[in-house]
Amino acid sequence: MFHCALTQMDEISFFLTNNGVWYVAQLPIGFDDVSMCRYSIFVALGSIAGYGDHAKEIIYCLLEYDPHTDHIYDIWESAVVRMKIPEPDHRAAVLSAICQAIEALIDEARPSVLTMVTYTPNLPAKALTKYQRILQTLAGKGYTVWKTDVWNGSHTWFAER
Repeated sequence: MFHCALTQMDEISFFLTNNGVWYVAQLPIGFDDVSMCRYSIFVALGSIAGYGDHAKEIIYCLLEYDPHTDHIYDIWESAVVRMKIPEPDHRAAVLSAICQAIEALIDEARPSVLTMVTYTPNLPAKALTKYQRILQTLAGKGYTVWKTDVWNGSHTWFAER
């Protein structure tokens, strides 16, 4: 069973690092007392080929550390995240932490242009709500946000300030 550490934290403190091109935040978020796996979120602002250092792509995923195999698995699919973190309140806390990490990375990198693309094509409307929350975060940081046409089932957004 997943135990969410975020619901017990008074303040969230991210591990931030960058090499001037990629900006990364990572935060432990919980563990499973049956599988003994540990979970963290990985959020990054990465370079976009051909756009220069002022433009970044937002990426994020769930990381699962399995102590039995000593392997870290990156989980991008929302359906798999729901299986690993079944409680809606815990997933909401994780999304809130992702938004806070994005804010911290924006403060560090100061990009003038951001992009975000859905990992999974042809998502149902309900699955797109988490992206809306992230877009609200970008608007709160002073970005004007717009969506492009859906291409091969993938949704893409741009943000500029």
